Amino acid sequence: MPEPRLEPLTPESLSNEQRVLYDAVLASPRGQGPMKKLLIREDGSLSGPFDAWLRSPALGIHFERAGNAFRAETDYPETAREVAVLVVARAWSADFEWWAHSILARRAEVPESVIEAIGLGRRPEFDDDAMRVAHDVAYELVHRRRLADATLGDARKILGIRATVELITLVGFYQLVSGVLESFHPPGPSADLPVVGPPPLPERAGLDLFDAASTTRSVRRLRPDPIPQDTLKRVFTAATWAPSGANQQPWRILAVDDPDTKAGLATLYAGEWADYANASRERIVGLPDDMKAGLERNLAAGDFLATNLAETPVIALFCFNPEQLHVTDLELDRPSVVGGASLYPAVQNLLLACRAEGLGCVLTTLLCAREEEVRDLLSIPEPWGIHAMVPIGWPVGGGHGPLSRRPVEEAVYRNHFGQEW
Repeated sequence: MPEPRLEPLTPESLSNEQRVLYDAVLASPRGQGPMKKLLIREDGSLSGPFDAWLRSPALGIHFERAGNAFRAETDYPETAREVAVLVVARAWSADFEWWAHSILARRAEVPESVIEAIGLGRRPEFDDDAMRVAHDVAYELVHRRRLADATLGDARKILGIRATVELITLVGFYQLVSGVLESFHPPGPSADLPVVGPPPLPERAGLDLFDAASTTRSVRRLRPDPIPQDTLKRVFTAATWAPSGANQQPWRILAVDDPDTKAGLATLYAGEWADYANASRERIVGLPDDMKAGLERNLAAGDFLATNLAETPVIALFCFNPEQLHVTDLELDRPSVVGGASLYPAVQNLLLACRAEGLGCVLTTLLCAREEEVRDLLSIPEPWGIHAMVPIGWPVGGGHGPLSRRPVEEAVYRNHFGQEW
């Protein structure tokens, strides 16, 4: 831990006003039982944010009471509270807060896998809905500084409105605590209780490959909130790592964020989507309700994208040069697909990188039918064409999650087509 920036105040050095706060902290539930050892040092001074608050005891007494209220007078489960605090501590890399509340989380029986995942900056797998919504509320507030409608609705459904308000307030309170801790770096309570903070995070976003591959959904409901340029640079850099024939990289990305240009693309896209959506809705008439429901949800999400495409923060338009492709299936009596082998790995790399950054995105090729108009709008020279459009933004709701795909037993054969693997 960094060197402390305040000399701890021992009991004999306190003013009368400071002594009132000091005694209140010791008399509180946190000052009782085995947890007392986390609070008081050998010399009687207080650890955590309390020593700093002694410098302003009039404010400190209110903060001390608020901390107690969040523990004893709220309507959310203890496990949900500790998950939310750990998310805040991880976001701030607040060593003392992480250390203390990881102990409290284990005492509350938060699963070790959840604590570990939060520490690594990953979204845990939850068996408990209260912990899940506590995590998602805290994560969105500390990382995106706002709460999506879907996340708020989920919290209200699972926790109720009272506990949801309390949870949101809790996140703000512990960000205040994190600010105090990371400003003054208080020492640990004693030499035999070393403070161990969360594990260090890599400089760029990270996600287990199998987690990413199994949860990278097509996300069509995107918010208009801006995306930091360094985040976009990481996503586009990941695209450049993709393989291509003879390492030609016969593609380029046009990152479109100009409002007028996005509006032009949105107009072209809307016409193509309307034709596709109308034909799709005609095809699903008469299907069983359970089959129809999922298809209708997908079409509704597509409607949202078409309606709001101009507000998407960035539209990535993938262009390609056909003269740089070695297409080996041109003479076969079927549609040619081999050229895409040099083009679409970069698109997939971008999708996975967006997933790692928490961004939503979707691959669509509808605009390829309007290539000439897109070429004119974006000043794309001959012989370049377009092969994909990927709108990128923060998800409106939960965004990514488990996929629905054909099982591996049906998708992989052994030695001969149709033979079970």
